[in-house]
Amino acid sequence: MVHARAALRLLLLALFACASLGASCGQRAVTLMPGVVNDTGNRSLRRAIFSYAIDQLCTEMKKRSLPLRMSDPEPSIGRFFPTGCSVTELPNENLYVQVVGHGYAWTNLTGRVGFEAAAQVEYDHDFLVEGSSMYGYFRAVRTQSSTFTPLMFERSDGGVAGPALSLLGTATSQALAPLGQRILAGQLARGFTVVREGDATVAFSLGVLEKGHRPVAPFDTSRSRALVLVNDRAELHAGQRDFVGPFEITEKGRALGVTALVEGAPAADVLIVPQTVGDAWIAQYERYPQTGPAAAPPLVEDSIFAAREGSPGAPATSDGVWRRAFPVPPGSYYVVFDHTATAGRTSPVGTPGDPRAATVSYAVELLRAD
Repeated sequence: MVHARAALRLLLLALFACASLGASCGQRAVTLMPGVVNDTGNRSLRRAIFSYAIDQLCTEMKKRSLPLRMSDPEPSIGRFFPTGCSVTELPNENLYVQVVGHGYAWTNLTGRVGFEAAAQVEYDHDFLVEGSSMYGYFRAVRTQSSTFTPLMFERSDGGVAGPALSLLGTATSQALAPLGQRILAGQLARGFTVVREGDATVAFSLGVLEKGHRPVAPFDTSRSRALVLVNDRAELHAGQRDFVGPFEITEKGRALGVTALVEGAPAADVLIVPQTVGDAWIAQYERYPQTGPAAAPPLVEDSIFAAREGSPGAPATSDGVWRRAFPVPPGSYYVVFDHTATAGRTSPVGTPGDPRAATVSYAVELLRAD
């Protein structure tokens, strides 16, 4: 115990000394003593250090959207946008996290579902050090409660599309609520891992990643010198889109670098819109079965074509991967991957409800505009 307390004092002194230089300096101070920090007998030491990040948990959670998937390593089929969050430390030192928000998901029974949801989850939290990387763990102990309120079903068994409660009836909504709870609460119950590299790059992964591992991702960004904001895959059926982000740009002279690959469909579109425009567009997408364009012209509008030999729209790279960099002024933005006929330059081959889907692998990085 004396050894742990002495190490804690040294680490805290280093953290405070580095405060004016940025978080990466404090991280280096912690990673100088991996043996002490990772020692299972020093759990209280690790928790004391980790407590400095707890008050930032909700702030960070509300900055990002959560991709929803049935299971790993399947592509996402929807997205959850946290709008409210609170964290309480329990007597057993676990965290009681309450989160509310809204989102959308796609199922073969209903098509797109717009919803509001809330969940209360108890997490055991800890972190370990591997080299210059810090692994923050939130392991779900139990999901105490969750609610799922449908706002819209794109279609019913009879092909009728419209607001869930008025056209499908309360009974149908209640019957399908467990499906939504499985998608959302099931994902939150897996816990998550936050990997913070020595260069301040942060990767989020649902579930628990063993130290030394990285989240499963479609693109290898290990050699990239840019900050990787997201690296994931989405499944977009005909008439669907995915709003990735929002991403906050705080400095001038920056660009959003987008890498993408389309499979299963001839093409998809990529658009970049300010967060205010995107938020209104998302609300429309969650509440009405008919898709529409954004309320204002996108800042960026481009198309991604699947690599096919002889295709005039195929990407220039030999591996079929599409890469672009888009300079943007300071602000918050969504990168929208679109597979509809109401936005973007291309239209899906199928019709809404068509079982064929475009699988879009994508990575978004923060680059220098020069």
